Amino acid sequence: MKTAHKIRMNPTPEQVEYLKRACGTRRFVYNWGREQWEKQYQAYKREQETTPEEHRVLTPPNAFALKKQFNAIREELYPWTYAVTKCAVEGAFDDLGKAYNNFFAGRADYPKYKKKGKAHESFYLSNDKFTVGSHWISIPGLGGFILDQRKQRKDRGKRKRTLGTVNLSEKLRFVEAETASFPLNKRNQRKQVLCERVKILGATVSCEAGHWYVSVQLEMNKVVPPTPEPVVGVDVGLKQAAVVSDGRVLENQKPLALHLKKLGKLQRQLSRKQKTKDPETGKTTFSKNYQKQRMKVARKHQQIANIRRDVQHKFTTELARTCGAIGIEDLNIVGMMANRKLSRAVADAAMGQLLQLLKTKVATSGGNLFVASRWFPSTKRCSGCGQVKKRMPLKHRTYQCLNCGLVIDRDLNASVNLAQFAQTQLRHSSA
Repeated sequence: MKTAHKIRMNPTPEQVEYLKRACGTRRFVYNWGREQWEKQYQAYKREQETTPEEHRVLTPPNAFALKKQFNAIREELYPWTYAVTKCAVEGAFDDLGKAYNNFFAGRADYPKYKKKGKAHESFYLSNDKFTVGSHWISIPGLGGFILDQRKQRKDRGKRKRTLGTVNLSEKLRFVEAETASFPLNKRNQRKQVLCERVKILGATVSCEAGHWYVSVQLEMNKVVPPTPEPVVGVDVGLKQAAVVSDGRVLENQKPLALHLKKLGKLQRQLSRKQKTKDPETGKTTFSKNYQKQRMKVARKHQQIANIRRDVQHKFTTELARTCGAIGIEDLNIVGMMANRKLSRAVADAAMGQLLQLLKTKVATSGGNLFVASRWFPSTKRCSGCGQVKKRMPLKHRTYQCLNCGLVIDRDLNASVNLAQFAQTQLRHSSA
């Protein structure tokens, strides 16, 4: 099983300078590869249109060939890229190849250039280039970079910690049972996940709203607990974020709606901060107060996302641990977002994120998840007799069956229908 553990980092100002430079190097290399890909593809396309087949020599561009081309000119044209780990350069070409593969497969739009200040700042570390210990991680090239900077400033400073290691807010959660040391604190014991084998695959260092995180990707062999018996259905919506067929309800926290007034005030303050655009180069220069205010807006967005994510994590974890089979419905989230009256509420509910967390955690706990088609009449069908209504407008919050006389909440009725769907699929799979 493959999973990841995202941990908050606590770097010093000197270490932050290195992390920012590594992110900038990765962004520059990605943009260089994106530009060269476009030029080489246009040249390949012209040759295909104008040159006979026996005289054609060009091939379509690919990420591996671009990496070899960049390494050939790197020392002469871009020597400053050697100041950071080579993983930042190699990861940029891997990301570029994935971006084009997703575009050709129809899963994403055409790759765009990454702009400083707007693109997600991150860089990749291969598994043989870093070490994770107890509340620390060693990043390649970090110690040498800090020493070089201190020599240039002629200020070595106090060496309070190892220069190449960054403090982490918590330990790696996944540990091997043979080498595990059991913590005395019960809360830390609950966090620890004992595995038969743990193999680190890599890590991604990223920055979100001024905070630095490392996401450690790993592969593990974990003893799957016995699957519980209950079979339930889960219906997600807007009035209640999720309704379970056994009566459990996840209330819609509406974090964006609750913080929208404060967020709007921060954004209006941001719009009044000074920024100047050079008419010749077209480059925009932002003032220090603009940068400070933009960080406040980012922190507010992060707070809203964390509130939503925390509630969904707790709810899906409880469901995965207590239910053996769960029935859910495939939703057309993109189509729902197209409704201008409901788009903000749909985005605030994050139904797609809730279903994705449920899929991941049910698979981890050894349960079964059955996804009904988006055309499955979970809301229109009576959970008592199976009668299907022609219409069920959103304003009708109670389902009333004209055939058997059943009166039930529409969301609970849909969850019961999904539970029946899961039971049917479970019987077919076990037969």
